Amino acid sequence: MMEKVNIERFLDKIIGPARYIGNEVNIRNRSWDGAKVRCCLVFPDLYEIGMSHLGLHILYHIINSLDWALADRVYCPAPDLERELRETKTPLWGLEARRPLKEYDCLGITLPYELSFPNILTILKLAGIPFWAKDRLETDDPIIIGGGSTAFNPEPVSELFDAIVIGDGEEAIGEILSLIREWKEGNGTKEELLRSFTKVEGLYVPLFYTPNYGDKGEFLGLEPTQTAPERIKRRFVNDLESVPLPSPPLVPLARIVHDRLGIEIARGCTRGCRFCQAGIIYRPVRERKIETIVSYAKEALAQTGFDEVSLLSLSTGEYSKLEPLICSMMAMLRPESVAMSLPSLRVGTLTPKIMEEIRSVRKTGFTMAPEAGSERLRSVINKGITEEDLIETAKKAYEAGWQSMKLYFMIGLPTEEDEDVEAILDLARKVKALARKGGVTVSVGTFVPKPHTSFQWEPQISIEESRRRLDLLKRNKRRGIRLKWHEPRQSWLEGVFSRGDRRLLPVLIKAWEKGARLSGWTDYLDLDPYIEAGNCLGIDLNMYLAARDINRPLPWDHIDTGVKRRFLLKERQRALSLERTYDCRKGPCQGCGVCDFKEIRPIVHSAQEVGQYDINETKSEKEDSTIYYYTLRYAKLSDARFLGHLDTMRAFHRSARRARLSLAFSKGFHPHPIFQFEEALALGFESVNSYFTIGLKRSISCDELKYRLNETLPGGFMVLEAQGPSSVKGLACPKQKAFVLWFEGIEKMDLVKSILAKGQGFKVVNKGLDDLVKGISLPHPWNGSGPFWIFNPPKSNFKRPDRILKDTLWHEEKTMPTIRVLVID
Repeated sequence: MMEKVNIERFLDKIIGPARYIGNEVNIRNRSWDGAKVRCCLVFPDLYEIGMSHLGLHILYHIINSLDWALADRVYCPAPDLERELRETKTPLWGLEARRPLKEYDCLGITLPYELSFPNILTILKLAGIPFWAKDRLETDDPIIIGGGSTAFNPEPVSELFDAIVIGDGEEAIGEILSLIREWKEGNGTKEELLRSFTKVEGLYVPLFYTPNYGDKGEFLGLEPTQTAPERIKRRFVNDLESVPLPSPPLVPLARIVHDRLGIEIARGCTRGCRFCQAGIIYRPVRERKIETIVSYAKEALAQTGFDEVSLLSLSTGEYSKLEPLICSMMAMLRPESVAMSLPSLRVGTLTPKIMEEIRSVRKTGFTMAPEAGSERLRSVINKGITEEDLIETAKKAYEAGWQSMKLYFMIGLPTEEDEDVEAILDLARKVKALARKGGVTVSVGTFVPKPHTSFQWEPQISIEESRRRLDLLKRNKRRGIRLKWHEPRQSWLEGVFSRGDRRLLPVLIKAWEKGARLSGWTDYLDLDPYIEAGNCLGIDLNMYLAARDINRPLPWDHIDTGVKRRFLLKERQRALSLERTYDCRKGPCQGCGVCDFKEIRPIVHSAQEVGQYDINETKSEKEDSTIYYYTLRYAKLSDARFLGHLDTMRAFHRSARRARLSLAFSKGFHPHPIFQFEEALALGFESVNSYFTIGLKRSISCDELKYRLNETLPGGFMVLEAQGPSSVKGLACPKQKAFVLWFEGIEKMDLVKSILAKGQGFKVVNKGLDDLVKGISLPHPWNGSGPFWIFNPPKSNFKRPDRILKDTLWHEEKTMPTIRVLVID
């Protein structure tokens, strides 16, 4: 077994080191030696994306609730860390255990979107794990399990995986890990384990399927072995009440994309938008009870300190009793100044009452998704909303106080003409005309005909055609309308891999070898490696975007979503005939085939179930407007030094909420808790003398304030001293500070005298720091006996001490030691 990875030697050299340290609030930190099965959950994108993904959080908590299993996490490293790991031959590690990925029994890789595929290769390569599953049969490498929404056509990457979960994973993950545990204890072969996987419903083992192609390269189907099922039936969680939400939720230390508490209130959507893959693969609708949602929100906010809650589902606005839910939630959130966002609203579902409740704390943005500009094209895609509906909803939003609006559209939808594209701006101008001030943002993406939808047989428009249609919008845009668009090259690549087959894995590997990385990020996107790889292997990537014959097999036909092929073909015909298909929640069954109405059925809540869960907001007497200010001195040590200033501020904000302090808030449009921090500490510096001021609505003792904050602060932070209360806001802290420096090999540095002779403010201390730092137990290296260098900066022309040393001692060297800096009075 390898030792833990020493990550500190990299973190001073890269951007965003807080992504890689772990140590988030509420991590489980299970015993490595006590776990019989060790699993590392892998999200193949940067930390700020992966930590925003609720599915990974759910699996993390389910696995760690098993007394015999351990779940860790890892995210794709950015190119700067990848380069450091390659150059130093250091393996990629799990964030919490800091063990190399090869030491885990199982890697669970999320498949969130097609443009993350090259990142899977980056992670496997840095872990020292062979790409192809067939090459791991006789090795002791981890079992590689995939799953997620992109798994509904896994073929372009299927041969990377030992097994892939199709559908809901909450119940399947325990069964999979149990089989791995039994296999380990029985010393079986990997092939025996894979054969046992074929008996788990919803688990696809690609090794047991062979693709067939015709003389002209046309796909003819997948042929299973005798022991594998012909089709993989999607795994269902029949009732969301039976599976847990993450408790306590993980709280990131670095800023992430969706930096809030996310609560899945429902799964599935049956509105029937014909372009929408998620509407097919997550059917039927299954709602959580209002009681469950409100109770969880209250508990999770106390555990996390988030200041915003997001109610998640494919169409939150379709939740059967949305208004009672919103009113109940806001009655709880409003007194705590916690905002709420509804990221997937639908035109026509927002009542004036809901709008008023949402805006009562702060407005979190208003977005509508007409998808198509013209009435005709919205009928083709079965959007089910009229221009009148859109205008009326926008009018209500503006009247409720929103000032800006975002409208989302697609170009390239089946049967689209230039008139439909131009109608996008016509609709945007009508919405803009309703606004007293503020603008309208029009966001446009290129349509990708996804597998398992009624448009899966349709072609995707080319990059050139996407740009031409975007140019139509750019030329006709008017003042007050902001136009944003999804990069057409990314849509092209997404189309290739979402509609592809197994011939694409060699293309992906060769493109990765040519430098393809993080293709979902515009800053990193480069199509040349993919095109060159396709040309090298004799594969025309554009063929995957062509129209498909409805009588020929598709690469994803072996994946059974439950929705019947005949239903999709019927919907395709209804699209061309401009016929409406109604939501089965509010009308008769449409015959898609998903429900058996015994175990699998829609779960929505009736009016009789709602009233008893309403929370009546207590109307307190008018509070004293006095604000009590406290100044606190705190330490920032060890891994906490890799948090930037804004991340540090956010950590204290959330800790104060978790500590249940009676925070005072600013006035105005977006109220915030009253904090004032001194000037930023340089990233990587440690300190025992940093200061901030906090404002409270009620006075408490300084000892109580210290205790409550220290109980909730992340590792590496500690409040050392509190002063107050004061009625005057102000930050009283020492202006003159000194710096203690240490680096590996400092005791052998023969240039100490020459540095001291230059008179730049350095002196040497050959003993511990007990006389200089009191009231705290210091970590390595500050708890040693030195030598340390003390730097007292001049009052003018200040320069960072670590940079003075690097400029003086190592200005001509490529490798420099990691210099640790501790700030003291």
